[in-house]
Amino acid sequence: MNKINNRLEELTSNILLDNDMYKIPVDILKIAKINDIEVYEGDLDKKISGAIRYDKENKKFAILLNKNDSAVRQRFTIAHELGHYFLHRNILENDEIHIDTMYRMPDEKEKEVDYFAGALLMNKILLEKMYEENTSITELAQIFKVSISAMTVRLDVLNLL
Repeated sequence: MNKINNRLEELTSNILLDNDMYKIPVDILKIAKINDIEVYEGDLDKKISGAIRYDKENKKFAILLNKNDSAVRQRFTIAHELGHYFLHRNILENDEIHIDTMYRMPDEKEKEVDYFAGALLMNKILLEKMYEENTSITELAQIFKVSISAMTVRLDVLNLL
């Protein structure tokens, strides 16, 4: 694992520990709420999974989700947008809004935020421990409340597959 990924693993573990959420599944909405981030749903274009917005006047962040996405997709989107909040807050405060679209060409920031989201929803230590007891990707995805593809990527990144 490279230095950036190690840093993201540590950061996400600290977020979980600091908020007394070192458990499965992670209460991603509670993490947003603790950080004073409102989460809304909207009827968005199917290519848009979500967005994070900074209101300069109120100095508050808000996450907008596509209400048409599945629950596991929405959980990943919240974790992804929280990644922007924790990793790129200064950029968001200047840009005011960041919209995440499906099928985009990911830049380094987006790859970093996707890694953050996976690490937050599927903590390395908790996942490794669960994987010792159960190697079913489908069952692990259900336990962690993530998609099968997200679980597959995470297990692969952790060299468990």
